[in-house]
Amino acid sequence: MTFDFPWVLFFLVLPVVFLLWEWRKTPSRLGLALKAATFIAVILALSGPRLQVNSSRTATIVLADTSASVSVPDLQNESKIVNEIEKERGRHWLRVIPFGRSSRDIEASERVNGLTLKHSAGDTGRGTDIEAALRDAIAGLPGGMSPRIALISDGHENQGSVARASWLARELNIPIDTFALTGRPQPLLRIESAFAPAIAFTGEKFPIDLVVSSPKAAQGSVELMAEGKRIGSNDVSLEAGSNVVRVFASLNATGAIDLSGVLKSAGLGDAPFEHAITLRKPRVLFLSQDPAGTEDHLLQALRAAHFEVNRTTDIAPSKFLDYQLLVFNNWNLETLPLDIKDSVEQYVKQGGGLLVIGGERNVYVEGKKVEDAMDRTLPAKLAPPRSPEGTTVVLIMDKSSSMEGRKMELARLSGIGLIDNLRQTDNVGVLIFDNSFQWAVPIRKSEDRTLIKRLIGGVTPDGGTQIAPALAEAYRQIQRQTSTYRHVVLLTDGISEEGDSISLAKDAATKKITISTVGLGQDVNRPYLEKIAQLAKGRSYFLVDPSGLEQILIKDVLEHTGSTAIEKSITADIAKPSPILEGVSMQTAPPLKGYVKFIAKPGADTILTVDTKKEPLLSVWQTGLGRSAVFASDAKSRWAEQWVAWNGFDRFWVNVFRDLLPHAQPGEASTSYDPASGSLVVDYKMAPQSGDPGKTPDIFVLGPNGFRQPMPVRKIAEGQYRGTTRIGAMQGLFRIRPLAESRFFPETGFYRPEEELTKYGSNQALLKQIAEFTGGRFSPAPARVFDPSSRPIPSSMQLWPGLLAFAIALNVAELVLRKWRGIVASFSRRPAHVNA
Repeated sequence: MTFDFPWVLFFLVLPVVFLLWEWRKTPSRLGLALKAATFIAVILALSGPRLQVNSSRTATIVLADTSASVSVPDLQNESKIVNEIEKERGRHWLRVIPFGRSSRDIEASERVNGLTLKHSAGDTGRGTDIEAALRDAIAGLPGGMSPRIALISDGHENQGSVARASWLARELNIPIDTFALTGRPQPLLRIESAFAPAIAFTGEKFPIDLVVSSPKAAQGSVELMAEGKRIGSNDVSLEAGSNVVRVFASLNATGAIDLSGVLKSAGLGDAPFEHAITLRKPRVLFLSQDPAGTEDHLLQALRAAHFEVNRTTDIAPSKFLDYQLLVFNNWNLETLPLDIKDSVEQYVKQGGGLLVIGGERNVYVEGKKVEDAMDRTLPAKLAPPRSPEGTTVVLIMDKSSSMEGRKMELARLSGIGLIDNLRQTDNVGVLIFDNSFQWAVPIRKSEDRTLIKRLIGGVTPDGGTQIAPALAEAYRQIQRQTSTYRHVVLLTDGISEEGDSISLAKDAATKKITISTVGLGQDVNRPYLEKIAQLAKGRSYFLVDPSGLEQILIKDVLEHTGSTAIEKSITADIAKPSPILEGVSMQTAPPLKGYVKFIAKPGADTILTVDTKKEPLLSVWQTGLGRSAVFASDAKSRWAEQWVAWNGFDRFWVNVFRDLLPHAQPGEASTSYDPASGSLVVDYKMAPQSGDPGKTPDIFVLGPNGFRQPMPVRKIAEGQYRGTTRIGAMQGLFRIRPLAESRFFPETGFYRPEEELTKYGSNQALLKQIAEFTGGRFSPAPARVFDPSSRPIPSSMQLWPGLLAFAIALNVAELVLRKWRGIVASFSRRPAHVNA
């Protein structure tokens, strides 16, 4: 026995002297002895007594390899071994430490229903450092017990030196038991190449293309992971030989991401692949002249889809490059200054997206002869407007005998179709002529359509052809109308004297009365009809086959008197398939209550049209590096009131916005590794017409194990820049990131394959050597992990807690001895009776 503070023992003389001094005087010598013994026990406890013993308890740390090289079946077997060891723990001390590139704590999710180990996420799982794990275990073993380490691994180390750690364990007399995992079997599948876009947007579905060599036809699946976490799976079919496999992924993170995956097929093994992809959160500048809050549903849908939306009424071209998409919502584009329109055009050409959403503020400018920058950029242009007071249309119909038959029938149907496309506030008149003229329908409101259609249907052919008098009569009557827009359509299949029609057409132009002419067949005075239409600012049409007459007539009238904003119930029809409509059930889309009349340009993709009129509802096209689109209705609770409540609203608009996101950047970055110098090389190339990038931003390289180095960038040619940073033999994911976001120097990533996933099977020879060298065992029974190997560890037992407990017991006994008579008497005493 030893004492930490032996000098305290000198105080033992005090209770002994006290005992001798009071022995003759006290009537209770037993109580005096108990009190003296209490003081003696306290003094002995304060001296810190220790008893030297040999401990047979074992302190064991289990190192479990959870790096990426461990297969899922091995991970399950590893969990089984650890659980069996924990069952045999008994009075021994045990700690389990998962490791990969470094050690980690067991996660709470791994402790549900026993221990179920999972792969280490991120950089921790991208390597195996057995030396570091052994050193952590050696440092974590408690003293006073027989130390032992159990190592469960496939034996593949790609960092550190297990020999150094084994030598240290042997010097400290710490045996290491080893358990060999089976290791990953070498697959029969071979991935010859893997390609994914270098840059994608958050939430966007992007493709991953694999070239896979298979020895036979088989079914399989591609499991995708980001930063080591599973994000989805795609089923694939393989043929014997080379296969091109395309799968899709979508991520909600931002920055350079380590995208990995494994192609699995029963009987053919697992083939892994790695790729670095850079994800950016798309930014939208939402310019609106509507009251704040009216577009909340649309903006909330975009934000839920990971768009960063800035709603404003302030147009600042200098800020355009901070966004990937410009949106003009219900904006009168004609009020934009020309310099801003030029800025918008340049923005789109350099790769930006542009969307125009219609509304009642869209205004058509009459007499606009030259397209401006905004007109050139958009895939559709505004159609001429209709005045709110209504318009007046006069149809002059040739009913000469040469019109008999199919011509007359189609002429009547065309007139009826024209009536269906006018508003009730519009005026219409039908003047028929042969050798003379008469009003089949005098100029009147078009509200009684049934009567007007019946009158047109009663027109029958007869007589010759005299155009000039009929044209003069129509002109006289239409001049009396106060409508803002007045239009005359002359329909004939014959030749007539010209009369004073030319001077009449000139006069009509000065009074803003437009005249269009339609010639049926080959026997018409083409120069005459063209001259009238040209002078009166109308159009001339000539049809050999009259079957297209109705469409021509309706189109002409709507062009000259049609409204820019048309408020009536319309249905969206699919004009052509498009990725924009993916996942959107347009068949269930409710009607819209109005739209803006646009005309799609040649070359534009019209995705949706307005029911039977086939006017564009959604048009898109490519402009330079960017894309632009026009949606002719609105996205708020005016015309789209029922659409806002439609379950396809969010998906439709998110698809539209994603379709317009730029996929050609003003600056492109390509990254490579130079093995000769051990350097990471990044080449930045500016796109044509992208402009001058200006000052090069500060760029840093972030890599595994806390690697952080600045990357100097220099200009090597016009529009080309290069940066280099030495990384030596380091492996893993490297992120090349500008300090401030730059469209010309975008963030990019580079994945340098690690050895972790290039080895198959297990290195049992190494694990056996570790066990033999340190005095451990190879693949022992779980109970033997706690075997002290007949090497008891000397340890000391501290006696002061027991002595203090003994002193307290003695003190309690002495107290009871002194007070027991009084306590018994108090319980035996009865209360006295009180007499009344």
